[in-house]
Amino acid sequence: MIPMRKFLTLLAVLALGWHTSAADLDLIQSGKIAQAVGRILQQVHYRQTPLDDSVSELFLQNYLDALDFNHLIFLQPDVDQLRAKYAKNLDDLTLAGTVAPAHEIFALYLKRLGERQQLADRLCKETYTFDTDESFIPARQKIPWPKDAAEAEMLWRQRVKFELLADRLSKQASGKPAAQDSDTLQIISRRYSRLLKTMKEYDNAEIIEIYLTAMTRTYDPHSDYMSPAEATNFDINNIKLSLTGIGAVLTQDDGYTKIERLMPGGPAARSKKLQANDRIVAVGQADAEPVDVLDMKLGKVVDMIRGKKNTEVRLTIVPASSPDGSTKKVISIIREEVKLADSLAKARIIERARPAGGVERLGVVNLPQFYENCAEDVETLIVRLKKENIDGLVLDLRRNGGGILPEAVELAGLFIKEGPIVQVKDSRRRTQTLSDENSKIVYDGPLVVAVGHPSASASEIVAAALQDYGRALIVGEESTHGKGTVQQLIPLNQTIAAGLGQDSGKLKFTISKFYRVAGGTTQHGGVLSDLKLPSILDYLDLGESKLPRALPADSINPARYESLNRVKPHLAELGRLSSLRLAADRDYEYVRQDIDRVKKQQADKSVSLNEAKRRQEVAQQKSQTEARKKERLARPNSGEKIYELTLDAAKTDKPLTLIATVKPEAGEPANGDDLELAEPDPAADSPLRETLRILSDYSRLLGGAARIGSTPTK
Repeated sequence: MIPMRKFLTLLAVLALGWHTSAADLDLIQSGKIAQAVGRILQQVHYRQTPLDDSVSELFLQNYLDALDFNHLIFLQPDVDQLRAKYAKNLDDLTLAGTVAPAHEIFALYLKRLGERQQLADRLCKETYTFDTDESFIPARQKIPWPKDAAEAEMLWRQRVKFELLADRLSKQASGKPAAQDSDTLQIISRRYSRLLKTMKEYDNAEIIEIYLTAMTRTYDPHSDYMSPAEATNFDINNIKLSLTGIGAVLTQDDGYTKIERLMPGGPAARSKKLQANDRIVAVGQADAEPVDVLDMKLGKVVDMIRGKKNTEVRLTIVPASSPDGSTKKVISIIREEVKLADSLAKARIIERARPAGGVERLGVVNLPQFYENCAEDVETLIVRLKKENIDGLVLDLRRNGGGILPEAVELAGLFIKEGPIVQVKDSRRRTQTLSDENSKIVYDGPLVVAVGHPSASASEIVAAALQDYGRALIVGEESTHGKGTVQQLIPLNQTIAAGLGQDSGKLKFTISKFYRVAGGTTQHGGVLSDLKLPSILDYLDLGESKLPRALPADSINPARYESLNRVKPHLAELGRLSSLRLAADRDYEYVRQDIDRVKKQQADKSVSLNEAKRRQEVAQQKSQTEARKKERLARPNSGEKIYELTLDAAKTDKPLTLIATVKPEAGEPANGDDLELAEPDPAADSPLRETLRILSDYSRLLGGAARIGSTPTK
């Protein structure tokens, strides 16, 4: 006997056959797409999980969150009714080829959004005071929906007050005259009118893209369904290497346009003013008034940011270091063509006095991404650095988000004789080992790999392999990003089993998982640093482990390899010396202060709506920032010299270029006032300075020099 729930599901599908309108045909095609996506996921996704009731519950929750991330549009009774109706049968409906729930839920969302827009319009006509101890929680994604219309009105009144106060404080911080509250409230009202208008314009393909991505995200955070239009945009963004703009990859998150990553060598990265996870709330052209872009379609925001070469764009951002969204900054960037040459590997030599006398030369190779032939480029730089008689080498992967896997294998092979580098296990649980088969060692001296939370994928493979071999010391933030998975992108209409004869978009899904040669995985937890440098990034919701439904960490049998064991014998001493320096370092005292601030913000997500209290906080922050700048300016010159080595200079034996004598710049934060710089000036890059000091200690320990006393390298 067929269960009643499944019988009703089949009736819903059969009902589509009674009508043949264009809209119904569109729904039938969407149903076939949904059916194909569901079948592919349960058959070939790495999880090997059937599309069942447990997935159905997550599917519904994801779709509701995708529409109403901060739980301010729907009411709790709406959600309860939808759960009762669909939580256990979205799986059956999908595999039966119907997407009716996508449109039913979206229609309810539009109805509630219209009510909230009318509410916001009314609230924006009121007068507000900010002299009570009221507070608001902007990030409500883990809080239940309002239980009724009265609670929704209370929350929306708080939200309007929050946005109005944020504008007042932003004007104060930028030194601009305060706007009239009525003008700001009109902007806020127009914002929600635009959101309603934008969402009403969503067509079937866009709704289905949100709906099916909600399903793919039940399997892992890197699996997506792309509509035909979105798939075309994806191809353009990933194939076209020369774009005129700011050089940033953007995504959309809860109505915000968010910076996903900065393109190495692009204007945004070189400006040192933007970071991954910064949120763009307004875009201005030169001297024109900024345009509010909250809840604006991503494509429109991208079009506003792109423009003619050598023109100015001004971005109003909420920094990633402001989890409560209460801080705003205006960033000015000149549009340029993103030059591929600027994203290539480069090197520097830092020349510094030894504590015991004499001069040491430490090399730094910065690799922004794993591009084609990057391992060969790094080898070219290292060969030249060796000719310059460096005492040790830092491989800087702190901002390297990955790239071509074979290049990672070849790069790791520059530092070992030969052997396995990474193991890859596919969805059928078959394991393949990728190895360095070249016995040549390009560099055999003291080696430190610098990592951070943005280090991902191929970067993690290199760091993990060199750590497992005991070949390199890993220094940086607590861990790398933790992306140890591989995705495949397929056009659905080219999948025989789908039976789709027209362009039906593309499906990106996870097919494999990386494992270290020691048997563990870089997935989820990333690569842990041997020596940790304090950073506020460790206390923000960053990394794979913070993403919903991220694949878990596990282990397989280790590969056969021979450990060099160069790090472990010296790790305790290196840690002791570094700890002494960090305890006395002014920049790291600033970092510890900022960590305390961020921890308090994370513990209490609410934001005060008391203007006097908030202005006092802003004034204290400004005073602290100015005091830090003043202290940095007063520091003596260290006498260190920095020489730049480009690939061209390395290939042609051109002389090194002296680019700086290290002295902290007052205007550049040193890992304290804000997130770390995209491409920091060495004078303001406190993590790199400490990494170089660790390398200096490590070099002397490996070199058999006289045992270091209690005083660490200065």
